[in-house]
Amino acid sequence: MMALVAAVFLSTFSFASLADPVWYHFCSNATSLSKNYATNINHLFSYLSTNATEQDGFFNTTAGQGPSTVYGLFLCRGDVRPESCRECIDQAAADIAKLCPNQTWAIVWYDMCMLRYSNLSIFSSMAERPHKSLSYNQDAAEPDRFNRLVATVMKETASRASNATPGTKKFATEEAAFMVFQTLYSLAQCTPDISSDDCYTCLQVAIADLQVRTSGLTSGFAMFPSCTAQYSTNPFYSLNQTESAAAPQHPLLLPPPPPGKRENSSQRVIKIVVPTVGSFLVLFSFLCCVLGWKPSKKLMARKARNDGIEDMALQSLQFEYRTIEAATNNFAEVNKVGAGGFGSVYKGILPGGQEIAVKRLSTSSGQGADEFRTEVELVAKLQHRNLVKLLGYCLGKKETMLIYEFMPNKSLDHFIFDPEKQSQLNWSLRCKIIKGIARGLLYLHSDSRLKIIHRDLKAGNILLDEDMTPKISDFGMAKLVDENESLQHTKRIVGTYGYMSPEYAMHGRFSDKSDVFSFGILILEIVSGKRNTSFYHSAEPDNLLTYAWRHWKNGTPTELMDSTLRDSCVSDEVGRCIHIGLLCVQENPEARPTMARVVVMLSRSSVTLPVPQRTAFFFGTTTGGKLSVVDQSTSTVLSSAATVNETSLTDLFPR
Repeated sequence: MMALVAAVFLSTFSFASLADPVWYHFCSNATSLSKNYATNINHLFSYLSTNATEQDGFFNTTAGQGPSTVYGLFLCRGDVRPESCRECIDQAAADIAKLCPNQTWAIVWYDMCMLRYSNLSIFSSMAERPHKSLSYNQDAAEPDRFNRLVATVMKETASRASNATPGTKKFATEEAAFMVFQTLYSLAQCTPDISSDDCYTCLQVAIADLQVRTSGLTSGFAMFPSCTAQYSTNPFYSLNQTESAAAPQHPLLLPPPPPGKRENSSQRVIKIVVPTVGSFLVLFSFLCCVLGWKPSKKLMARKARNDGIEDMALQSLQFEYRTIEAATNNFAEVNKVGAGGFGSVYKGILPGGQEIAVKRLSTSSGQGADEFRTEVELVAKLQHRNLVKLLGYCLGKKETMLIYEFMPNKSLDHFIFDPEKQSQLNWSLRCKIIKGIARGLLYLHSDSRLKIIHRDLKAGNILLDEDMTPKISDFGMAKLVDENESLQHTKRIVGTYGYMSPEYAMHGRFSDKSDVFSFGILILEIVSGKRNTSFYHSAEPDNLLTYAWRHWKNGTPTELMDSTLRDSCVSDEVGRCIHIGLLCVQENPEARPTMARVVVMLSRSSVTLPVPQRTAFFFGTTTGGKLSVVDQSTSTVLSSAATVNETSLTDLFPR
C-alpha cells in the first residue's frame, strides 16, 4: 500500500520538470556560417513541412548550395498519421528557430517526431551523439524482475525494428505482461536511411543507456539522432497502429497524465497523499525510536542495491544458473571450446536456439573477481559492431560466468599464425580486420559514453564472426579513465609482453596511446603473419619491429609481407599499412597518432602520412617459442603456448 502511495506521490510531482524544452533539444552553440545559411535554414523548414504529409513519416533534403548548404530531415513515430506528423514538424520548426536561433546544427525531439539539421551531411549515416535519456521518477514494483523484463522486451523490439523489410519503416512495438493489472509497452525506431546493422547498433546503445539511467523506473525514453528506444507501463503509442494522438504543444518526453482537470486532480492527490505520508513518517519514527525496530538486513541490502544504478542495470543481465547448465549440457567436455589462466569457455545453446559462449571462471583461483566485475560493468555499457557483445552473466554454486555471443571463426591468432590457415585471410580480409579493430578502439577511446583503455589488445583477443568481422574481446584489464586525463599510473603491471608499450611495461604509465602501440604491433603481425614475440630472422638479429623499421627505411616494406598475400595484395596498400603501424609503435607516446587519426589514415589514401620516428624497443621474452606473460605486482612470469594473460581468457576456440 505504501509503495502505491509513494508511486502516486512521485508521479504527481514529476511532470513539471518535463515541460522544460532544454531537456530534449541540442544546439551547436555556434552561429551560422553565413547570412545565406540562415536563409537556407528557413527554406529547409518549409521543405520539410511541405513533405510531412506526403512522405511515410520520414523525409530528408537539402536547401542551398556550396558552403551554405543545409542538410535536414525529420522522423515521425511509426504510428503517427500524416496530418499529425505535419503538425508536429511545424511545431518543431517553430520551436527550434527559437531554441537554436541561427545555429550551424540543431536537433529537437518530441514524443511523436524528431527534426534535425546540420551544415554537414547527415544522410544515411548512423549518429549516436548528441543524445539524451529521461524518465518519470516513478519506481517499479519488484525492480529486479522489472529490469529483466525491460531488457528482454526492448531487445526483441530492437531486433524487429532493425530487421524491417527494406523500404519500410524501421519501427516496432512490443507489449508484455508484468503484473496482473500492469503491462509493459516498448517501442524502437530508426531513421530508415541507415542500414539494418547500424539501426540495431544504435538501438543497442540506446537500450544500454536506458538500462543505466532509468533502471528500476517505470518509463524511459532514449533519444538518439538515428534512433529512439522507449518503454513505459502506460500505453504511449497507438496500439492498433491506426489511431494517433494530437500533435504536442511543446516538446514531450513521455505521454502526459490521463486527461482531466490536472490542477484539481493534483490538489486532491496532495490532500490525500501528504497526510498519509505524514502519518507513515510518524509511525516509522515511533517504531524506530520507541520500539527499537530496525529495518531488516534484507531490506537494507535491497535499498543499497536500489541506490546503485549500476547494480540495478547489471541485475537485468543475470542468467539463471540452471539455464546455463542446460545450455552447455552440464558443461560437457564436448562443449568445451577453450581454456585459459582463469578457467574454461564452453559453447552453449539457449532454449530459443541462440548460440552462446560461456566464460566460466575457475573456482580454484583466488584471482579474477575484480576482473569479472570490471568486464561486466564495462562491456555491458558498450555496444559496437567491432566489440564482442556481452549477453549477460551468471552467478551460482560459487561460480562466476560471463555469457557472450558465440564467435564461429575463433580468434585472429588462429589464422594469421597458422601456416595452414594463413592463406584463408587474403589481403582484402586483412584490411577489413585492421580497419574494424581500429574502429572498435576509436569507439572505446572517443565515441562511447565512457573513455576506456583496453590494455590487453592482441591477436588472441580479436574474435572473428561468421563474416570475419573483428570484435575486440576480454576487458578484464580494461580501465575506465576520466575523459580529460591523458595519462594514468599503476603499480600493478599486468599484461602480455610483446604488446605492452614500453612506458607501461617499464614505468606503469598507460594512456590511450598504450592501446595505439598495441594496435601498431597488431598491424605488423597481420601483414607479416608473424608473432612479434617469436619473430626471428636468420640473416639479421632482428625482431619484428626492427625488421619492419629496417625495410621501411630501405624502401622495401613489402618484404615484411606474408608470402601468402602475393597474389591478393595491392603493394601500395600494404606499404601504407606498414607505415601506419610504424607510426603507432614509435617510442615517444606523444608522437603516436590517436585512434581517430589512425581511422582517417586507414580510410583515406589521400591523407599524407608523417615520417615515423624510431620504433620502441622490443620488450618481451620467449620460452621455448612460447609467449611470456607477466604480473609484476606478484613478480610472476607465466608461460603458455596460448596468449593467456593474467586476467583474461585468450587464444580461445569459438565463443
